[in-house]
Amino acid sequence: MRAAILVCLSSLTAPIALAAQAPPANLQVLPKDSRPQEILALMQQFTQALGVQCTYCHVQPPPVMLAPEEVAAGAGRGRSQGPPPIDFASDDKDAKTTARAMLTMVNEINARLATRVGQPGRPIVRVQCLTCHHGVTNPRQLADMLWDTMMGKGDGAAVALYRDLRQKYLGTQAYDFRESLLPTLAKRSLAVNKPDDALAWAQLNLEFYPQSTASHLALAEAHLGRRDPAAARKDLEKVLEIDPQNVAAAQMLKGMKP
Repeated sequence: MRAAILVCLSSLTAPIALAAQAPPANLQVLPKDSRPQEILALMQQFTQALGVQCTYCHVQPPPVMLAPEEVAAGAGRGRSQGPPPIDFASDDKDAKTTARAMLTMVNEINARLATRVGQPGRPIVRVQCLTCHHGVTNPRQLADMLWDTMMGKGDGAAVALYRDLRQKYLGTQAYDFRESLLPTLAKRSLAVNKPDDALAWAQLNLEFYPQSTASHLALAEAHLGRRDPAAARKDLEKVLEIDPQNVAAAQMLKGMKP
């Protein structure tokens, strides 16, 4: 797309309007006869779904700097003429190549859905960028990100990552911060004989969900893995304090030596 077609979408809070009605350029996935209005609407969907601006995929040349004499002569209020127009047609950014591949994949999925699972009178739920991305560029699951960080960099880095993402994205669709996430990771750590990691996951979850019986149970199992039955007993007693009918905690306590 040429800069003359669309104004930059770099600020989603600013009014967006069409510029000159020049035909789109370098369309490889979108139909060649796409209208500027259609492309503009699609680009807005992309920016919102990934939480990015136009320049994530499109090239914007650096500003042209003014010489001191040009500034003195009143050529501009600052030292540059402002950002030059975005080169929408350029293919110099890898993100644009990736976007084309992803759009092709989405189109193929939607075409298959329509032919394979479509039923008369029932609309097909179409796949969109937002379906996976939910406002972030890398749509990895939070559990996988935290696990890989724990395995590669240790509990300090994993805890810091969780806190950072929670602060930025809690209340959005980006990641799942429900109570069950970290206890599940704790059980996963226990399954590979890493009680210290399980302890870190459970303790972190209790900061945000202090009444989480799943977290206290994970603490108990982690303490048993660290050969600390006294701490495990306290964890289990806390579970029964919160939920007197908790069968798992009662059975674990019954199986422990006095």
